[in-house]
Amino acid sequence: MSYSAIMREVNLSSLDLNLLVALKALLDERHVTRAAERVGLSQPAMSRALQRLRVMFKDPILVKGTGGMTLTARAEELNGPLQVILNEISHIITAPVLDPKEMSGEVLIATRDFEMSALLPSVITMIMEQAPGIRIRVLPLVGDDLSPLERNEIDFVVAGTDKSLATLNRTTLLKDSFICLAAPSNPAAAEKLTLKKYLALRHCLVDIGLFRAGIVDTYLSELGHSRKIALRVPYFTAAAAMVENTDLVITVPKRLGVLLARTNGLVPLALPFKVRDVSIYLYWHVRNQNNPMHVWLRKCFDTVRD
Repeated sequence: MSYSAIMREVNLSSLDLNLLVALKALLDERHVTRAAERVGLSQPAMSRALQRLRVMFKDPILVKGTGGMTLTARAEELNGPLQVILNEISHIITAPVLDPKEMSGEVLIATRDFEMSALLPSVITMIMEQAPGIRIRVLPLVGDDLSPLERNEIDFVVAGTDKSLATLNRTTLLKDSFICLAAPSNPAAAEKLTLKKYLALRHCLVDIGLFRAGIVDTYLSELGHSRKIALRVPYFTAAAAMVENTDLVITVPKRLGVLLARTNGLVPLALPFKVRDVSIYLYWHVRNQNNPMHVWLRKCFDTVRD
């Protein structure tokens, strides 16, 4: 590195940006008092700023002329570049505002089939209509693993996973109760469920690989009961297909249950007991809290909030 380059770094490291604001006012007003009023300084403070500027640029900046103060040749040269620099600094400091139509790139969302079916369609429709330059990729969420957010491999997680991590932010999109679904040919579909009848039924369980009891089974265990799990599958849509042609029943969040009942011709049944609602969260990393595109995308997710 040359000596002149080192000197420039030293000068920049000690530069007071407020001096550039004062310099612009002096160049525009060509008068110390008016320049001071323009930037909210006292006249003595602006005079001190002018003295510092004269030392910095090794130039008087303002000199006496026939009609008052006038700019030196060096000051005239500074005026244009200074305006550019101040504009650039303003753009750096001010959070950018993006028009959705100008957004581009790929957004990666990790989720499960419940959230994908019940929540994402309306969100994706909004994004595609308002920001056609954005590409969306939905990936399978493995268990409760939020580490892809930590590694910056994905943008969002939409899931019922309940974790509080210092590096992740989240918001609740949905709180939902549960219903039971049965095929029309299942005798249970024609009766009001009681706890005894519910426990006697054969159940299809959606096992998302968490290796722990879900909300329903935890509640039943606390009462000293357990249900008959005849089949375990990894997806809600697969479970609905199994129930459609067997005597099995499934217990699912209500919003998804209404959708599956309609698409698979199943009968929704009220549970004979009350369990706590399931919460669905939107997770993102704190690094993207103020990312303009992420801010807009989170507003799109807000449209599905209860």
